[in-house]
Amino acid sequence: MAVSVPAIAQPAPVEIARTELAPGIYQFTVASDGYVEQLNSVAIVTDRDVLVFDTTTRPSTARTILEEIRKITPKPVRFVANSHWHPDHWSGNEVFAAADPDLEIIATEKERDFMLNFSAFYPSYIPKGLAAQEKSVAEQFATNKRADGSPLTPELKRQIEREMQQIRDMAAEQLKVKRIYPTLTYTDQLVLRHGGREFRFMSVTGDAAATTVLYLPKEKILITGDTVSYPLPYFTPPLSEHAKSIRQLAALDATTIVPGHGPAFHDKSYMLMEAELFEEVVRQTQAALRGGAVTIDDVQAKVELSKFRDRFSKGDPDLAGQFDTAKLSMVRKAYIELRDGKEIR
Repeated sequence: MAVSVPAIAQPAPVEIARTELAPGIYQFTVASDGYVEQLNSVAIVTDRDVLVFDTTTRPSTARTILEEIRKITPKPVRFVANSHWHPDHWSGNEVFAAADPDLEIIATEKERDFMLNFSAFYPSYIPKGLAAQEKSVAEQFATNKRADGSPLTPELKRQIEREMQQIRDMAAEQLKVKRIYPTLTYTDQLVLRHGGREFRFMSVTGDAAATTVLYLPKEKILITGDTVSYPLPYFTPPLSEHAKSIRQLAALDATTIVPGHGPAFHDKSYMLMEAELFEEVVRQTQAALRGGAVTIDDVQAKVELSKFRDRFSKGDPDLAGQFDTAKLSMVRKAYIELRDGKEIR
């Protein structure tokens, strides 16, 4: 007999924390929104107006952040910067565009292209993802077991119900998003001296090609998008290029690093650990290929990352399991990079 997951009558709440990083610079962290966790948006108040870096997954979240900004200052949000095309970083653009018709949205030219190329994808992808999650959770409720076979306690059921309601809410919002695209694009670097602040935008390889990061040299604050993410790294393009980008950013004189997801850091140890991980995956993958391994499965079996799993998970079994899953994907990315795009199974 099929078991459905009960829907909550009211929308599941989205918690947003505000942290002042420096005078006039605020990190807004979305605990969970049904798509991602610990998602960051940063507001920078200038002498004249406000710049917001990344606008989150849900317009309702962006609206709450705008309301919080208005509690801080009456100045308008005149600039938005989008780090990359993934929907959790630019779906709130419409809120800021509606609030100020003179809004300028900054991104790399390539990322703007990606945004345009993927917009038709979301209405198809999101319902399919929701349906798959509904099916998986219904099966867990029917068997009273989690996907890994562990028992499904009443507390876990309540947690899953809340999470599923967030996912439903997010999906409903995503299908109604009015896509607002960047208006001010660049290729490699863009320096904006405005309102008493200097903004240095740089294009790097993060978990998307041509990701925008923002460095504030006077304040020594670096905002990375998903070039750095916590508690586990996000990745998509060539891992070797991603590692080089992190090394490049680590050379900047930054004392506060705001990742795409997670708390702000005040040293570079975590971002350097990400770079070290990617470099080790590429090194071991190459060694396996040159040692005679042929298929992706063969190579994945030879790459050993338990020390990194322990460093990232810090004893958390759920994170350790997520790391093991991510390892397979990282090795696959490295394999494809080292084989000129060729995949053999």
